[in-house]
Amino acid sequence: MIGIIAAMDVEVEAIESVANIQGTKTIAGVQLDHGTIGGKDVVIGKSGIGKSTAAMTTAIMCMEYDLEALINVGTAGGLKEDEQVLDIVISDEVVQADFDTSPIDGTAGIGLVYPVDANMTASCAKAAEAVGIRYHVGTIASQDLFMARPEDFEKLMSRFPQSACSEMEGGAIAQVATSFQVLFVIVRCLSDVVHHTDNPMEFSEYAEKASQQTAKLIRSWIEAR
Repeated sequence: MIGIIAAMDVEVEAIESVANIQGTKTIAGVQLDHGTIGGKDVVIGKSGIGKSTAAMTTAIMCMEYDLEALINVGTAGGLKEDEQVLDIVISDEVVQADFDTSPIDGTAGIGLVYPVDANMTASCAKAAEAVGIRYHVGTIASQDLFMARPEDFEKLMSRFPQSACSEMEGGAIAQVATSFQVLFVIVRCLSDVVHHTDNPMEFSEYAEKASQQTAKLIRSWIEAR
């Protein structure tokens, strides 16, 4: 079975529009809908926003289902000049960028890094190419922080200059999936890019388009497995 986690209702609804949902269970307020996409068994969960709820959703899903792989999709802010709104970033590693025990551990205490299986990254990239979605492969940085100030960007890039985007759930999902020895990949659609001063659409319009884009990617990826 393949696990799919998204943060927002609009994202879950788009995924379920390409799925055949056959049943639902709710545990500790986490709703898990299971069924099929492209003939493959899937379970879909909404994590909500932030690392704590994402970790709980992932742990429950891993305990309740025998997962062969897990994909997490959602929204992020782009950090590279060559990125555009509605591009997607596919993780080759994920970092919890706000983890900091450096006062006692030195620089080794800054960040928790989780590598992504190369085949998971490559298969997502191939799926994006198959449906004509513009994509980048790189580091996804997670923080319980909506970056809105220049100093937020400067701090992140001084510590993790390889970061391609910043978001709020992927690091926790990566940590839990790694603990359960479940292959995972984090995919983010860009709502804005820090180097661009103009945002070409309002968030409500963006969220709908981005959700449809990621649902198309997920279907392509699952059907090719």
